Amino acid sequence: MSSPKYCLLEFIKDLIDNVFGIKLKESDIERMYRLGRWSGDAQTDRPILVSFRDIELKQLVMANIRELKQAEGRFKGIGISHDLPPQEREDIKRMLAEAKSDHEVTNPGDSVNYKFLVVGLL
Repeated sequence: MSSPKYCLLEFIKDLIDNVFGIKLKESDIERMYRLGRWSGDAQTDRPILVSFRDIELKQLVMANIRELKQAEGRFKGIGISHDLPPQEREDIKRMLAEAKSDHEVTNPGDSVNYKFLVVGLL
């Protein structure tokens, strides 16, 4: 029987290869582990934190995140997001609120048709 970590590694490699078309090697992953407590309930989904050795690999995956919408089979319904520290998440929320309020001042009632994004380093 294979270890859970090996199964997890194979799943991540398959996901990155099949959805994003990137051949991932084991050495490309710096660390990987499940978050949260194990409850013994097979129905409980727990997030997986994957840290890549190379920032360009992460950026490539995140730039093509839209490919997940067309994922099939066992990759359907998976979400990928940045792992940010609490302070950075708060900074992003603050900047988004500021951008929305600035836009509302210059274009009253028009914010519904816009999607606001935070781009670049904080």
